[in-house]
Amino acid sequence: MNDATDEALSDEQPYSSDRYARLVLNLGRALLHVGSPAHRLESSMQIMAERLGLQAEFFSTPTALIVSLGDGDKQQTFLARSDPGSANLSKLADLTEVMEDLNEGRIDPQQADERVRAIDAAPPLYGAWLQVLAFVLIGGGVASLLGGGWRESLMAAPLGAVAGGSIWWMQQHVERSRLIMPMVAMLITFLGSLWCGFDGRTALMPAILAAMIPLLPGMDLTTAARELSTGHLVSGSSRLSFSVTVFALLAFGLVLGGMAGQAVVGPVALTEASFRPAWLPLVGLVSAAAGLMMLIQAHMRDWFWILMVSFIAWMGSGLGGWLEAPIVGAFVGGLAVGLAGNLFVLLSRRPSSILHIPGLILLVPGSIGLRSLATLLQDNVVAGVETAILAGIIAVALTTGMILASVLLPPRNLL
Repeated sequence: MNDATDEALSDEQPYSSDRYARLVLNLGRALLHVGSPAHRLESSMQIMAERLGLQAEFFSTPTALIVSLGDGDKQQTFLARSDPGSANLSKLADLTEVMEDLNEGRIDPQQADERVRAIDAAPPLYGAWLQVLAFVLIGGGVASLLGGGWRESLMAAPLGAVAGGSIWWMQQHVERSRLIMPMVAMLITFLGSLWCGFDGRTALMPAILAAMIPLLPGMDLTTAARELSTGHLVSGSSRLSFSVTVFALLAFGLVLGGMAGQAVVGPVALTEASFRPAWLPLVGLVSAAAGLMMLIQAHMRDWFWILMVSFIAWMGSGLGGWLEAPIVGAFVGGLAVGLAGNLFVLLSRRPSSILHIPGLILLVPGSIGLRSLATLLQDNVVAGVETAILAGIIAVALTTGMILASVLLPPRNLL
C-alpha cells in the first residue's frame, strides 16, 4: 500500500464510518415513518449527530430526508425516501429511549442501529380490530364535544365503525387505498342521511363530523403552519397542499353522500342537536382519549396523560365558545397543551409529542375546514370562504400558542 493511500486512510474522518452513517440514516427514516414534522425531525437528527461527534446537515419533507455527513471533499450525502408517515407514539418513545441509552453510553452505535431498525420494522401496537374500535370510541365520544347530544353520539359510534372497517378493507389494495378519503366520507354521509331521514330528531353534522375526525387533516394543517413559521418552507408548503387536497376529497365525498342519501329518504332537515346530559361530555372525553391512544399507537401507560391533555384541550376550546371567540380559545388551548407537553418532558424525559399530538387533534380546525369546503361545493361561496379563512386563522393561533409555550417553558432536547 503506497504512502498516499496510507495518508488518506489515516486522515479518514469518523463520520465516514458506515456504522455512523447507517445509524443516522435509519433513525431519520424511522422518524419519517412515525410522522415527525420537519422542525422536530431535523432538530432531533442534529442533536443525534452532535452526540456521535459528526458534522452533519439535514433537509426533510413529509416524504424524504436528505442527510449530508462531513464537509469538503469528504462529504457524503444520503437520501431516505418514505411514504407519508402517521403518528406512532409508542415507536417514537422507544426511539427516544434508544437515543438516550446511546447518549449515556449504555449501548454502542451498532447496538443502537439494531434497536432502531427493530423498532421501525415492528408491527403496530394495536392491530386492525383495535383500530376499528378506536374509530368507534372517537366517534361516539367526540360527537358530544362537537355540540351533539345522546342521539348524535349514538349515531356517530356505528358510523365510526363503518369508517374504520372501510379504511382497513380499502388499505388491502393499492388502487382502492387511493380512494379512501372520498369513498369513506361518501359512505358515512350516505348512511348518516338515511339515519336522519328515518329519525328526524337527530342532527346530521355533529355525528358525521365526529365519525370523520380521524380522517380530517386538521393536524397536518396545524403542523404546516408550525413548519412555515419555523422556516421549513418546502415541508410546510407541501404539507399544506396535502391538507387542502384531503379536505377537498372529503368535502366531495360528503356532498356526494348527502345527495345520494337525500335521493332515497328526501331532504334531511338541519335540526338542533338532541338533549345533552351534563355528564355526557365527560364520558365522551374518556372515550375519545381511549380511542386516540389506539389511533396514534401510544403505549397503554400513557392513556392517563392523553386523558389529561384531552381535558386541557377541551377546556381551551370551551373557553373560546364561552367568549364567542374561537381564535382566542385555540390560542389558549395551544398554549396550555404546549406547556403541558414541555413540562411532561422535563419531568419524565419522554417525548412531548405524547401530550402534544392528542391535545392538538381535539383542538385543530379540521371540522371547520371541512364545513367550509362543503359550503363552497354547495355554491355558497361567501360563507365557504369566510369559514375557510377562520380555519386558517385558528391553525395560526394554535401554532402561536405552541411556540409561546416553548419560549415560556423550553423543553429538553429530546426526539
